[in-house]
Amino acid sequence: MPLARLAPSHALAALVLAAAACTPRPGSAAGAPNPLEPGVLRPNQAPIVGLPDVLDLDTLLGKRVRVLGWCAGAPGLLAGRRSGAWFLGTPDTTIEVRGLVPPACAPAGLGQTLVLVFAQVVPAEPGSLQRLLLRLPE
Repeated sequence: MPLARLAPSHALAALVLAAAACTPRPGSAAGAPNPLEPGVLRPNQAPIVGLPDVLDLDTLLGKRVRVLGWCAGAPGLLAGRRSGAWFLGTPDTTIEVRGLVPPACAPAGLGQTLVLVFAQVVPAEPGSLQRLLLRLPE
């Protein structure tokens, strides 16, 4: 089938229509994903939040976030098993984290080294107001 030749005015119109089709409409999702949406897949997309926010803000339930704190303890996990329940803390707050224990949680480093954890905020039990963090792979 032979290719048809477009008049210059038709080529310009086709270019304008193609550009308009690729331009986001007002109110549509465009650009980087919203980090508070469940579609956050990578740590660099997740917002950094404080432990009080994790415990108090219902809008964070089910969301993936990054949380800064000290390794407050990893009972029974430092001697071999590196995955399980451990605690992330700040001077006034502590939260349970389930998942991989960071290397900074060595016995000599407890409470001394800040760690930034990529995790999902979930209820501690179904229907519970208490929260915990499920550590996600980075």
